Amino acid sequence: MKKNILLIFCIVIIIILMVMIINLVNTNNTNTKTNVFVADKLIDVKPLCQYPNLPTGCESVAATMVLNYLGSEITSEEFAYNWLSYSESFYYLDGKLYGPNPNEVFAGNPFTNDSYGCFSNVIINAINNHSSDYTAKSITNTTLEELCKEYIDNNKPLLIWATMSMKESYDGDSWYFEDGSLFTWTAGEHCLVLVGYNKDFYFFNDPLSGSIVAYKKDIVKKRFIELGSQAVYIYKNN
Repeated sequence: MKKNILLIFCIVIIIILMVMIINLVNTNNTNTKTNVFVADKLIDVKPLCQYPNLPTGCESVAATMVLNYLGSEITSEEFAYNWLSYSESFYYLDGKLYGPNPNEVFAGNPFTNDSYGCFSNVIINAINNHSSDYTAKSITNTTLEELCKEYIDNNKPLLIWATMSMKESYDGDSWYFEDGSLFTWTAGEHCLVLVGYNKDFYFFNDPLSGSIVAYKKDIVKKRFIELGSQAVYIYKNN
């Protein structure tokens, strides 16, 4: 009888410990990301997923989401293929690796898995050079709080550069530009659509999942700064 009571006691303790571990894991996960939220402000932008056709084309997918919200019927694939400037021109010269400038073109091919990406100027040029109906402009030297007040509160979604799953960025591959300057890619770069917020979270349409996700404000702020505080506003011309 004593052995049975001891066995039952041990089983109960194990169950309690397992529940505590699960709760701890769930708590840690919600520090950065959650799909369960109540937003103070949320713009109704239809989410799109970059998979399977654009595994590295988050920027094109994010831009397409906003264009669709504004009334355009362009697809992510059409945007990437017809509007986006991209270059796979990587080559060695005198023992040095040379490659494209992500501020000028998408580095690689967004339809492939092993490419890099691009920064805000490339998306701005893609829209402004190919559309007479829509205009894109860069927003610089502005905090996320200011962006929400000026744009999100007025139902104007924004493209935001941060990182995948808001994980810390790090130095990726390096190569030289044609002018001889050395460039290092910011590994983890990702483009999302900022659509809302509440007291603790910013809400995004994330091309990685094709859904709305929420990240803690302090984490987003860090990643936004790591990627140069890049934001793009797209609007329909009158």
